[in-house]
Amino acid sequence: MFLKWVKFVLPLLLLTGMATGAQAARVTPMSVDLEPQGTRSTARIEVANNEDRQLPMEVRMYRGVIGERGELTLEPADDRFMVFPPQTLIAPNGKQVFRIQYLPDGPLTQSEVYYAAVSQIPVQLPAEQSRIQVVMRFNVLVNVVPDGTTPDPVVAQIAPVSREVELGPDEKAPENKDVRKTRTENGLEVRIENKGNRYFPAGRSGWTISGVDGAGKPYSAEYNAAQMSEMIGMGIVAPGRARVFFIPTPEKMAAGATVTLKR
Repeated sequence: MFLKWVKFVLPLLLLTGMATGAQAARVTPMSVDLEPQGTRSTARIEVANNEDRQLPMEVRMYRGVIGERGELTLEPADDRFMVFPPQTLIAPNGKQVFRIQYLPDGPLTQSEVYYAAVSQIPVQLPAEQSRIQVVMRFNVLVNVVPDGTTPDPVVAQIAPVSREVELGPDEKAPENKDVRKTRTENGLEVRIENKGNRYFPAGRSGWTISGVDGAGKPYSAEYNAAQMSEMIGMGIVAPGRARVFFIPTPEKMAAGATVTLKR
């Protein structure tokens, strides 16, 4: 008996928005802010099909819960949005705009995190065929933000750490490509709490780090928003929640470092 496999490729967010499958599709934008009501409660998501065949796509909505270490839990939330069209066939080398509209269920007192999962629909294969389907999925960040809300990020804890990071294939000698090797990476784990009622994008803020390394030598580093985005992504900290971010340093740091956020 032949087996049919489906391989899901999930560029999350924020994960990043880069198309996979040899740039088979492109989704823009990868993050949107909506208001609970009015004309700004609607967003448009465009999907470009870069292939020479039809591309079956659908959009499903999820509530996003982001853990302290960045782990993402998705809870179905199709009842909180109207999506049009929910499914479609995108013509070869064509484009499709999906319209999503938030459906309020009472007043909001703080912003909420959702994701629009833009997914390729697997094609039913004949029983005699055996092949791998690469099925694309893009998670578009959707923040529903009531008017008048503000973030209030607080650096709650800073801890010097050293961690083992696995080397990539390009970092290994040719004869060791298949051998697992690691290197030690020093840095700071920074725990940020958001005491406000609007999400805080830690990766879109400037950071200043000051302290001394393990040898007592002063150390300072300043990162702009673009550099932080490269390092930690958008870094969403939802209202009333916390995130822990790892910031690499050249040497192991001593306790007592400080981190200042530039909003």
